[in-house]
Amino acid sequence: MQTGQVRLLTLAALSIAAGFAQGQTEPPTIRDFCIKVAPGKGAEYEAFLRDVTLPLARARADAGEFVWFVAASGVVPAGSSAPCDYRLVYGYKGLPPEAASTAALAAALKRAQLSLSVDEMVARRSALTHLVSVDIWYGIDGIGPPSEKDSYVQLNHYNVKSGQFEQWTKLETTYWKPLMDAWLKAGGKGSWSVNTLRWPQGDSTPYNGLTVDIFPDWSSLVRGVPLTDLWPRVHPNTTVDDVFDRLEKVRSVHDREVYKIVEVVRAK
Repeated sequence: MQTGQVRLLTLAALSIAAGFAQGQTEPPTIRDFCIKVAPGKGAEYEAFLRDVTLPLARARADAGEFVWFVAASGVVPAGSSAPCDYRLVYGYKGLPPEAASTAALAAALKRAQLSLSVDEMVARRSALTHLVSVDIWYGIDGIGPPSEKDSYVQLNHYNVKSGQFEQWTKLETTYWKPLMDAWLKAGGKGSWSVNTLRWPQGDSTPYNGLTVDIFPDWSSLVRGVPLTDLWPRVHPNTTVDDVFDRLEKVRSVHDREVYKIVEVVRAK
């Protein structure tokens, strides 16, 4: 991705994200860790997540290091070929801070009343997992309640074409957001957001855009939003096919992944 396009994405995110939180001068951001669990270590990692990662996240959130934390386990794809077995995701009210230092982690471990050092924690974690990648996202817009434990998340990764970022976000917010709003008001349960990748950047990056669909249970995920019923009422002057044709001209689908939320922490 060229420098000019990076600057365009940044400026667009800063301007569009103003609608995500009224009066907020910085866009909400997300740090997303893709984790692969060592073969045969699934049960041990679940215990580590429950006994170490979760209380540590609570201590850090309560200290104001982030607003929320979500751990989600992979559903589709799954197995050895899946890029992530888990995603550990941290949400910030504004721009992301620097990664936590050893001293900050040591203080958080103490507040969490965990009787292990940072080196011991890292050693245990490294024996169970390895870090595949880290993505940092800007939140552009969204609607719906916060995610809850046991919800299902569909991540829709897109490769937005050069020069088409503003048009892509416009199509998403103009057509999908009102549809979700009508569905929620009619009793539907779930949430939706649209996001742009801040880092990494470059021509080798496989995607730069993301929409997130969250549903409270498996049945809701499989059924999805009832487009056939809702679309004519919400968008009577255009068709689903027309909007999807326009989307296809500005972005391509990299992949769609499904995760189940296994832990949620929110700052007090």
